[in-house]
Amino acid sequence: MHFSWKQHLELSRKVSKSADAHQGVALALMGVGLSMLAKDLLAAELLDRSSTQTPTKN
Repeated sequence: MHFSWKQHLELSRKVSKSADAHQGVALALMGVGLSMLAKDLLAAELLDRSSTQTPTKN
């Protein structure tokens, strides 16, 4: 899954709004959202590192 930063923010706003009425569901969704964000940030970091590394000659 590759969400844009805007989509991650939208998810957090929606979860925040529903937290008062459905605390358990909101907490579960926050965990899912954080997991997705962590994966997307890691993927972006790895992509950035792979594009900036130059091959070495032996």
